[in-house]
Amino acid sequence: MRRFYINPSELDRPEPCITGKEARHLKTVLRLSAGDRIRVTDGAGRICDARIISMEGKTVRVVIENRIEAGNESPLDLIVAQGFLKDKKMDDLVRHLTELGVTRWVPMITRRTVARPDARRMKKRTERWQAISLEAIKQCGRSMVPDIAPVMDFSEVLSLGATVDSGLFFWEQARAPLAATAEDSPGSILLLLGPEGGFTEKEAADAEAAGLCAVSMGCRILRAETAAISACTLVQYVFGDLQKSP
Repeated sequence: MRRFYINPSELDRPEPCITGKEARHLKTVLRLSAGDRIRVTDGAGRICDARIISMEGKTVRVVIENRIEAGNESPLDLIVAQGFLKDKKMDDLVRHLTELGVTRWVPMITRRTVARPDARRMKKRTERWQAISLEAIKQCGRSMVPDIAPVMDFSEVLSLGATVDSGLFFWEQARAPLAATAEDSPGSILLLLGPEGGFTEKEAADAEAAGLCAVSMGCRILRAETAAISACTLVQYVFGDLQKSP
C-alpha cells in the first residue's frame, strides 16, 4: 500500500488532510482518486490505513480506517556522528542510515574534514537531509523520522557520550572487534565515523579519554561512506534488530 506523510496534528482530526508535495504526488503522479486506500505516517510513530474521500485543490482529505501498531523501529537508540564528506555523499548516507534504523544523525567537523559548508549552505543541506530521511522512512516502512542535528565539532560530539550507554568509534588503527569491546545490551549507542581521511591519533586519544571504545572493521581500509554503512549494519545486527525475523 502506498505510503504518504501527513502532518502529526492532522491525525487528531476527524478528516485529516494531506497537503504540499505529498498531495501533488498523490494526485498528479500516481493519479489516485476518491475511494482509493493509502497508508499515512506522521513520522513521529503513528502509521494508519486511510481512504481518500475528497481531492480539492492542493488538499487531499482522508478518513482513517485503521491505526497500525508500529513495530518496525529498532529497540536501539543509535546516534551516528559522521565526519563531513565531500560532494553529495552525505545525502546518500542520510538515506541509507535512515533505512538502517538510526535515530539521530549528527554531521561532524573533524581535523581532516575537507568540506566545510557555511551557515547558509548548511541550512539548505539540513533541509534536504530532512526531506531525504522522510522519503526513506516511507520506503522502508519506519514510523519515526530520524532527528537531523545541527553540525557539531568533534569536541561537542564527544560530550554526547555522557548521554548514552555506550560510545564507539571505528578507526582503522583499532585492533578490537565490535563484540569484544561493547557493553552487554546497551539501550543507546553513540557511534563516531570519520571523514575521508579518517580520525587523527589525537582525536582517537581524545575519544578514548572521553570513554569511547575504538573498534575495528577488519583488515581492509574502507571508503568513508562504505565504513559508515558497514558500521551501522554491524551495530544494529549485534545490538539492534537486524538479526530478527520480520
